[in-house]
Amino acid sequence: MKKVVILFFLWWVIVNIFALLSLNRFNLKADNAYIWINPTEFYQEQKWDLISIHARWDSFWYLDIAKNGYSLKGPEKLSNIVFFPLYPFLIRIFSIFTNGNLILTGWILSSLFLLLSLLYFFKLVKEFHPEINPYLPIVFLLIFPTSFFLNAVYTESLFLFLSLASFYYALKRRFLLANVFGFFGSLTRVSGAILFIPLFWEYLKSLNFKISRLFNLKTLYFSLIPLGTISFFLFHYLKFHDFFLFFKVESWWGRMFKFNKDHFLLFSNPAIVNLCLDIFFVMFAFVVLYFVFKRLSASYGLYMLFTLIIILSTGTLMSVGRYILVLFPIYIFLASIKNQFILFGWTLTSILLLSMYITLFVNNYWAG
Repeated sequence: MKKVVILFFLWWVIVNIFALLSLNRFNLKADNAYIWINPTEFYQEQKWDLISIHARWDSFWYLDIAKNGYSLKGPEKLSNIVFFPLYPFLIRIFSIFTNGNLILTGWILSSLFLLLSLLYFFKLVKEFHPEINPYLPIVFLLIFPTSFFLNAVYTESLFLFLSLASFYYALKRRFLLANVFGFFGSLTRVSGAILFIPLFWEYLKSLNFKISRLFNLKTLYFSLIPLGTISFFLFHYLKFHDFFLFFKVESWWGRMFKFNKDHFLLFSNPAIVNLCLDIFFVMFAFVVLYFVFKRLSASYGLYMLFTLIIILSTGTLMSVGRYILVLFPIYIFLASIKNQFILFGWTLTSILLLSMYITLFVNNYWAG
C-alpha cells in the first residue's frame, strides 16, 4: 500500500507541474475545433494559478450546481439538469473547509478519490488476479491519455472509486456493501446504473446460476443501484414536473438516440484530429473488450460492453476518451500482456497523448 501512495503523489506532482508549465509556455489563440466553441468564453489565459487550471469545460456546471443548485433555463437551452448530484453535493458540503473555494474543494476531492481508487484497485488486483503485478494496472491507469481528468473538477475519480469498490465487494461476495457503493455510483453519472448488470452477474455466479435461489433477502440489495438513478429522475419530477427531463435536456446538449452530424464536422484540422482520436479510443476499447471477455471475466466484459453501448447510443463519439478512462478492466488486461514490444508501444503512445491532452485541457482547448 505504501508504494501505491508514493505512485499517487509522484503522478500528482509531476502532471500538475507539467500542466502549469503547459499553461504558461504557449501563446495560443482560442480553440477552433468545433463551431460551438465561443472564443470569448474559452481562451488561453497565462497565469501561475495552480488551482484554477483544474476547472475547465464541464467543471463549471458542477460548480454551478454546488453554488446555486439545479435550474432549467428553458427549451433548447443548455441546463445543468444532466449532471448527477453526488459530486457537486460533496463540493458544496466540504467547501466549508476551504473558505468557500469551490474549485479548490473539487480538486482536493478528486485527488482524494483518486488515491482511494488506487488503493482499492491494488487490493482488487492483488486478491483476484494474483498472476498480475498489482502495481502495473495502476501505472497504466495513471498514464492513460485522459487521466488528468482524475484530478480535475470532474466526476471521473469519484466514479472510479465507487465502481472499483462495488466490484471489489461483489467479488468478495459482500453484496450489500457492493450495492451501497453502486447506489452512490448511480448518483454520480448516468452510466452508474450499468453497475447493476455485472454485480448481479457475480451474484448469479455465487448461486451457481440457479434461478430458484434468487428468492431471498439478498436479491433485494440489487434494487439499490437503479434506485439511485430513479431518485434523481424523481427529483426532476418533483421540482420541474417532468420525470424524463434528463433525456430532453441531454438532446439539447447534442446527445440523443440518433446520429449527431454536428459532432462529425471536418471543417478544420483540429476537428479532424479530434475525430480520429475519438475513433481510435472506440476501436481500442472494443479490442480490449474482446480480450477481457476471453481472458479475464464475464462481469468485467459486461460492464465495459454496456458502458460502451450507452456511450455510442448518444449519437456522438465526443468525450469517449474520457468516458472509457474509468473502465478499470482495460488496465488489468494491459498488465496481463507479455509481449514487451506491445507494452512499450502502448506506454509511449499513452504518455505522449497524455501530455497532449493535459496541454489542451489547461489551455481551454477541447480535451473531452
